Amino acid sequence: MFAAILRGGTGISMGALIVGFLLYIGGLVPPLVPIAELPRYWGLPAPRYLAATGLPRGWGWLGLMWHGDILNFLGIVMLAGLTIVCYVAVLPAFLRKGDTAYSAIIVLELAVLLLAASGIVAVGH
Repeated sequence: MFAAILRGGTGISMGALIVGFLLYIGGLVPPLVPIAELPRYWGLPAPRYLAATGLPRGWGWLGLMWHGDILNFLGIVMLAGLTIVCYVAVLPAFLRKGDTAYSAIIVLELAVLLLAASGIVAVGH
């Protein structure tokens, strides 16, 4: 089940990445940061890039998703979130079998992944 969800989710996520990119590069969805201005931001570290462009940190991009350059994040987030979906899908099978060790590992793994995705814990910047 894990592999089937991962395979299907990867295909859907890649499709979202391709569609988002084509909408962006085709100019069908206007970008927040014009393509012509991107070269002046390329060399900046992420915090300075966000400050210079006015882009939000963390999950703030969700409110700006209908801009071409931000729409691409959707496919990336879908791809990154697949592991969580796969673990949630297989957890009931381990619980039914009474496999407490693997169930505990999955629950701990889910807790770590969800904590990391939440943005509550930040390391570095």
